[in-house]
Amino acid sequence: IHLRKCIASCTLLLLAICTKAQDPWVIQANNINPANYYGITVANGMIGVVSAPEPFKVREVVLAGAYDQYGRGRVSNFLKSFNLLNGYLEIDGRRLDGNNTSNMVQSLDMKGAAFTARFK
Repeated sequence: IHLRKCIASCTLLLLAICTKAQDPWVIQANNINPANYYGITVANGMIGVVSAPEPFKVREVVLAGAYDQYGRGRVSNFLKSFNLLNGYLEIDGRRLDGNNTSNMVQSLDMKGAAFTARFK
């Protein structure tokens, strides 16, 4: 009986150590494949930003209240705006982009209203 309790206790302890608690408010994407990427939209009621699979890039910028009457399917669609949010970072004259970065992780914190991207 002691052996069974010991094995059960060790199993539960090992399971507790191996399982990492995930925040239910955070949606996270690992190992991002640009060929199979569908960005998320983060908006504040006036401007919306659609994420991109590359660091420092934004796929689209949409403005609230700007619609295309019959862009697709004869329904009102968001009108794409000028994309002034793309940026870049250079270190020692080398520009960082999707080709020379790795381990890109994007996460959307629904509770804290934050979209973050990190990479190596």
